[in-house]
Amino acid sequence: MFNIKQLATHLYRQYELITCINMLEPWERKLINGFFLVVLALVFFSSFWYLPNYMQTLMEFITPLAWSSQSGSAAYVAQKMGTS
Repeated sequence: MFNIKQLATHLYRQYELITCINMLEPWERKLINGFFLVVLALVFFSSFWYLPNYMQTLMEFITPLAWSSQSGSAAYVAQKMGTS
């Protein structure tokens, strides 16, 4: 079983291999990773800023235990989305 550090290392290595950034110089890797982080942060920020109801429904659907105050999370999500 992986511990947290090994899991993070494994996932980062997979990311490097999939995106082929393991062939770049260290400063280029930092530049590309920084760009990806900025784009990802902007996507999350804009999603929460411009689509708050949809993001709240998505979060309630993904993490139903954290939103346990709602009874029947699947029914609640269907109700929030306007379907029965």
